Amino acid sequence: MAECAMKTVLAAVTVAALVGGCVSTRGKTGYNKPGMTEAQRQADEAECTKAALDVAGGPRGSAFLAVDRDAVDRCMQARGYRVTAQ
Repeated sequence: MAECAMKTVLAAVTVAALVGGCVSTRGKTGYNKPGMTEAQRQADEAECTKAALDVAGGPRGSAFLAVDRDAVDRCMQARGYRVTAQ
């Protein structure tokens, strides 16, 4: 059951990132933390992005979801990641 929920969250985050990337004027951001695997980084970024969707506001179910990228950056920094522009 938890695996299904995680897959749903990851799918939603992926769609939000793809849609958000199409409308964003901001450059790509990288997150680095020594000792973390790519899977761990992706899971942390997915959780931070989901949280940023919750604070971005706007109607749910619309074609475009607002992702507060600054909130994602703050969340990743709070988890110990170094945020870099790429």
